[in-house]
Amino acid sequence: MYKSINLLVAFVFGLLPTLLYASQNSDQSAAGQCPYAQFGAKQVYWGDLHVHTGYSLDAWGYGTHATPADAYAFAKGAPIVLPDGTRVALDRPLDFMAVTDHAEWFNLLYMCTDPQWRSADYCKTMTEKNNPAQGTEVFGEYVIPTITKAAPVPTPLCESNQTACRRAQDAQWGRIQQQTHQANAPCSFTAFAAFEWSATPDFSHNHRNVIFANANVTDQALDYLRYPTPQQLWQQLDQDCREQDGCEAIVIPHNTNMGDGKGFDVESEPTDLLSLRARFERLVEIHQQKGNSECLPEFNSEDEGCAFERYLTLNSVPTPAAQYTETQWEKMRATYVRGLLQRGLKAYTASAEEQRNPLQLGIIASTDTHAATGGFVEENQWLGSVFGLGDFDRAMTRVDFNPGGLVAVWAEENTRPSIFNALKNREVYATSGPRIRTRLYAADTPIGCEAPHGVAMGSELPKDTRKAHFLIQANYDRTPLTQIEIIKGQWVNGATQESVHTVWKNSDGALDLCIAWTDEQFDANAPAFWYIRVLEAPTPRWSEHQCRAEGRCEDFPQARRTVRERAWTSPVWFLPKPT
Repeated sequence: MYKSINLLVAFVFGLLPTLLYASQNSDQSAAGQCPYAQFGAKQVYWGDLHVHTGYSLDAWGYGTHATPADAYAFAKGAPIVLPDGTRVALDRPLDFMAVTDHAEWFNLLYMCTDPQWRSADYCKTMTEKNNPAQGTEVFGEYVIPTITKAAPVPTPLCESNQTACRRAQDAQWGRIQQQTHQANAPCSFTAFAAFEWSATPDFSHNHRNVIFANANVTDQALDYLRYPTPQQLWQQLDQDCREQDGCEAIVIPHNTNMGDGKGFDVESEPTDLLSLRARFERLVEIHQQKGNSECLPEFNSEDEGCAFERYLTLNSVPTPAAQYTETQWEKMRATYVRGLLQRGLKAYTASAEEQRNPLQLGIIASTDTHAATGGFVEENQWLGSVFGLGDFDRAMTRVDFNPGGLVAVWAEENTRPSIFNALKNREVYATSGPRIRTRLYAADTPIGCEAPHGVAMGSELPKDTRKAHFLIQANYDRTPLTQIEIIKGQWVNGATQESVHTVWKNSDGALDLCIAWTDEQFDANAPAFWYIRVLEAPTPRWSEHQCRAEGRCEDFPQARRTVRERAWTSPVWFLPKPT
């Protein structure tokens, strides 16, 4: 019997009105253009699609009590109090955001914070030690046993109280939807209903964020416990989120730098799963607090461009490069973003009949904040990850973490339909935090700055293209730009080739740039991709700001660093007919 009044009230009086309100709100945003919108004229909107609140167990365990409503208010400019008592606010609010709390613990958190269950022995550590100083005990007792098993099982509380847990899971998902839809304000701020599917089999991060286009969402939040593989996640989404019912979703892999090379088995997946992968996984997160996932150099080699905010692990344990075997390194390298894009070209050439690239991924960044502080990415303001807040020595144990990044979209207006379409069409890009404004065009004829033409980032050149011309527009944020690079990958003679082309460089820096470039090595028979990397001049990293403020840089020499913030565009692809 479902005994908890709190659960029942939330489920009946929370979820159902939420869906009604959301439907009305969605209709409003889809009904017409915003007053400022002009058809075909796109502008940049800034957002964060990876934000955790106190509804995520790992965030709760380290003292985050903020709700999704609090997180959305922060994104709009309201202040928030961090677990250590510090009050912070964004100096530049976001345009859109998604709260992506871990679905695996919706039931547990709801129940253990409910008066009926709070005093249960199983809940005590979670409710008595959820603070920055003792949060590691919460993490070890609840988080690790839940999501790190290859064959996950429910928590002991939910094994013995299955009906209550099932209803709690639904009620928590309902509360998240309600707060999300209330925060959505068409034309000024977009809030997307979302959750994170947090597979960590054998401590390998294979996590995905699931972002819904509108108020038509799955009845349940799909979690790793019930759907333990990416394939099962897509299959359930395919069943529960149908376009004919108005439901659309995007699945975004993140932290591939911590995935031990798992989760992207395109070489062995059957055609139906490749189709589901291509349908749902249209984006990949290149940068966030737990490291950058753009690229690794070849084994036992160095590449300055691939060393940016690098955070190497094996089975979630920080591991220096020298301790990797070549097999481990190359396997990990294959699931960094550049490796995935190259594997997509190879898979395309093998799909002569379907002509499908299952790893045709647009590029975004986000924060993965666990303090409900989406978009809080300024190096001189960030205090370290939630795991170390309030204690400088503890913060320095995660000195290789960083503030995370932002996702930028080119869209006509700030509404759910417009921004989701930009995400779906991959007309998006990533930054490591600054609001660098950049755009990429490609065409088979030269492109001028005055009237750019051709396809935009995230798109494909026509299959009959014989020349490849590019135009890059880049505008600085607060720090001058010093370098622009084009990264190219192609599949030639049965092998991938990778090259980095510096198309502009000036140590004195520039504020606004328009650069034309022609790929003189373009091969009309070779599948290829190109994306842009825009670099700023060096500035102090967050860790240097903090060690200087504490007067302890001599104690932590690894904190003394500068950082060259940057932006990465989504690729442009050339996919000729496979031969």
